[in-house]
Amino acid sequence: MYPSPHVRVSDADREAIVARLSTATAEGRLTIEEFSDRSRYAYASRTWGELSTVLHDLPVPAPGPAVFVAPPRPASESKLPMLSLMAGFLPLPLVMCGPGLLAPISGIAAIVLGVKALRGPAREVRHGRAMAIGGVILGTLSILGMATSMALMFIHGGFYYF
Repeated sequence: MYPSPHVRVSDADREAIVARLSTATAEGRLTIEEFSDRSRYAYASRTWGELSTVLHDLPVPAPGPAVFVAPPRPASESKLPMLSLMAGFLPLPLVMCGPGLLAPISGIAAIVLGVKALRGPAREVRHGRAMAIGGVILGTLSILGMATSMALMFIHGGFYYF
């Protein structure tokens, strides 16, 4: 149970033995006087041979109960943060490839999906929070861009392209 009786003990070894003596005292196996004498002798011990004599008549502690560790939860499979980011990028090609009437709808979808993702699955998905925030920002920028384009169109009385 113990290393060779000639091996020197450390302060941590002495503390562990005194802790066992304290437990034995709390269980009623030792009196306070016995605990005091044995503790003093344990702190004065230099080798395992000397230290083990303070425990010679005490039972070996039983191993503690097995601790159940729950397996880690699998990563969330939510695609909401990614959809928010994709909807935020979508207005750019929609404006470049056509009249851009679907761009504001895509921007609104990016904002809505991003906010929903931030309230739930964005915390569980890797980089989910960043994707959701990116979707909200890009959606907001696309709506502001379209509003600016429409305002310029009305001001100049015609279509205004960048």
